[in-house]
Amino acid sequence: MIKRLELEGFKSFDKRLSIPLSKGFTAVVGPNGSGKSNISDAICFVLGKTSAKSMRAGKLTQLIFNGGKGKKPAAKTEVALILDNSSRKLPYDEDEVCISRRLTQKGTMSYRINGKKVTRAELVDLLSFSGFDPEGHNIILQGDVTNFIDMDPIGRRQILDDISGISEYDDKKLKAQKDLDIVESRVKELIIVMGERKKHLSGLKKEKEDAEIYLSLKDELSETEANLLYTKLKNIEKEDARFKEKLSSEEAKLSEVETEYSQTGSNLDSKEEHLSDIDSKLIKEGGEDRVNIGTEIEHFIGQISINESKTESKQSEISHLDGLIAKLQSMSGERTSAICNTLKDEVDGVYGTVGSLFTVDQKYAVAIESALGSRNNFIIVENEDTAIKCVNFLKSEKMGRATFLPINKMRGPKPEPRSGSGIVGPARKLISCDERYSNVFSYVLGNTYIVNSLKEVRSLIGKMRMVSLDGDVAERSGAITGGFRKRRKTATSEIDEYVKSRDKLLDEIGELQLQTSEIEKELKHKQVQSEQLGQDFEGLQKERETLLEEISSLKVKRDDLSSQRDNARRSIGDLRIEKARVDAGLTDLQISMKKFEGREMREIDADKMEKSLSTIKRQMETLEPVNMKAIDLYKTSLADFESFNERFTTLQDERNAVLNFIEDIELKKKGVFMKVFDKVSEEFSTIFPKLSMKGEGRLYLENEEDPLSGGLNIEASPAGKKITSLELLSGGEKVVTALAFIFALQRYKPAHFYVLDEVDAALDQNNSMRFINLLTDIMKDSQVLLVSHNNAVIKKADRLFGVSMTERGTSQLIGMEMGELEEKGGHVN
Repeated sequence: MIKRLELEGFKSFDKRLSIPLSKGFTAVVGPNGSGKSNISDAICFVLGKTSAKSMRAGKLTQLIFNGGKGKKPAAKTEVALILDNSSRKLPYDEDEVCISRRLTQKGTMSYRINGKKVTRAELVDLLSFSGFDPEGHNIILQGDVTNFIDMDPIGRRQILDDISGISEYDDKKLKAQKDLDIVESRVKELIIVMGERKKHLSGLKKEKEDAEIYLSLKDELSETEANLLYTKLKNIEKEDARFKEKLSSEEAKLSEVETEYSQTGSNLDSKEEHLSDIDSKLIKEGGEDRVNIGTEIEHFIGQISINESKTESKQSEISHLDGLIAKLQSMSGERTSAICNTLKDEVDGVYGTVGSLFTVDQKYAVAIESALGSRNNFIIVENEDTAIKCVNFLKSEKMGRATFLPINKMRGPKPEPRSGSGIVGPARKLISCDERYSNVFSYVLGNTYIVNSLKEVRSLIGKMRMVSLDGDVAERSGAITGGFRKRRKTATSEIDEYVKSRDKLLDEIGELQLQTSEIEKELKHKQVQSEQLGQDFEGLQKERETLLEEISSLKVKRDDLSSQRDNARRSIGDLRIEKARVDAGLTDLQISMKKFEGREMREIDADKMEKSLSTIKRQMETLEPVNMKAIDLYKTSLADFESFNERFTTLQDERNAVLNFIEDIELKKKGVFMKVFDKVSEEFSTIFPKLSMKGEGRLYLENEEDPLSGGLNIEASPAGKKITSLELLSGGEKVVTALAFIFALQRYKPAHFYVLDEVDAALDQNNSMRFINLLTDIMKDSQVLLVSHNNAVIKKADRLFGVSMTERGTSQLIGMEMGELEEKGGHVN
């Protein structure tokens, strides 16, 4: 229970004021504008309300006494509630607990419990022990009834949401959703792993099959080699018998070869003499001229190539200068700073340019400047409303354009984890800024990484945005921007210098192109001369080539005959040597055959088997290198994959369990809501006839199947009228209906203390009597503070406080018990 309310410097109350409160019905009366509603505002203030509008002020500092007419404004305001703690319900071993709230003209806010500073959250937690809620429905301020009347069905339903506490289920659902996200993330990860394992298993299966084929080919190779060796052995034995027969034939051939060799030598001498004559003519008829012309042509071509290289180099310089000119022309850093300074003076919530709101180590300054680019001049503001005000101001003042970054809208990606040689780190982590600008710098710097140099991280170009320490930029698209950087001059003078340099280069290119044109004419003339000499030279050359072919053919024939002669002379010796070779080969074959002992072998077509042997070896080489361990590895990997598959099934079961849990939460949430709705609806149907002289009223849901997706509607039938919706009732009927709904809420969730500020203002005499009778019945065990100027209502009060406005613009308070007033024959106006 509240024992008293103390306030100082609050709104129209300039002096310190103590208002005793006790159980029962307390009324606060006074003329309009006297400041009587400021008492209910003071209670809301000390209970922790944060909305200045709800306390009828444009901003919180307007709650401080403004000086009235001729007095000095108060430096601060302080309001305190003294709570009865004789039952020790509050966690303090004292009979009274004092909660207070203080606000200074500078906007400094503080909360205290028994004089000790606490946070608002700590104060609200303490109030919850006594059933006080600054946002509860036990405090009905001016305009709340009207707000309820104007409220849409969804807003009315959300009132029941708050009372039923279904946000607890939303928290559980949110946690379950997070669990579901984790499970689904694991499922996705497992799908990726299984995909990789399946791919690995597929590759391993191919290796296993290759190994099996390789082993089969190896066996086939061994069998083929055995049969081939056996066949060769038999063939060598047959060959020995043919040697004697060949010896006689070779001696007859020798005589014929020696005769033909002599004739070929004579013919060759004649052809070589003719070739010498042609060579003399070739040297005499143009060799030197063709060489000289060729040298000149090569010189001209080289000169053209040099001129083209110079032209390309100068064109590249021109492109670079054009880029610098365009860049300098687009830079407006000084202008943006001037605009920003002007906006700070004109619009609240303007903080400064991006470049002015961070600090960075000097060694990273160039890199960060390049990373930001034009965004360095963007202006950071509080929110989108501030940005719109700034844009409108620039338009009205014709000050140009600027880009604004609202803090509450900026969201930047989290830097992808990157590490390795040459990577310094994410650009966002290399700067320092106020925490409230953190999202802005995450947005403007994004996934940009600072590296030592682009050369060191060449392999990463195109995979992420990078900026080197000397300012070169590699975009994620693969585009690279960079070059020499120097200290910036003024933009205008630098542009003039670049334009002069570009014009000079254009003149030099023109001179080079003119020079190249003259050289090309001379080159064409020399090429015509060279072509004519070439035609004459070509005739002799063709004749020489024909003669060379004939000489070459005779030499080949002579060499062939010489070889035949030598072969014939050696034939007998060779045949004897061959016999020895055959014997040695026979021995070698017999040794090689030992590794095939026990096999059944047969004589085969050797040529066919040689081809088959080559085919088998090629097949084996195609398979090599062969992973012979793949057969066993495949079995192990297959078992691992099946294990992952079982885990995947388990995760799917977990996912289904979470989905079922979420569905169960939704059902419970609906059940809790419907329980509250049914009770409030029942109370409304009971209370409405008491307020409307036996009228009828009911609450109904727009969507009974899914009540939380629809709104809450009210139908009412004042006495003698057809039932209709709230929107079609008269003003007074709407107020009665709204009060019935508010009382129904309070009957569902009773409080120890109620504040009602002129809720009866729109009621006539009869409705006022019904209202106060119902009020005293519903809240008979509670404290009620009613701000009113309705005599019918006030007469029911246990105690009365009167508020009046002095000539100096301050409120004063007079209080008495109602019994005391009646004894004096008092009347309230």
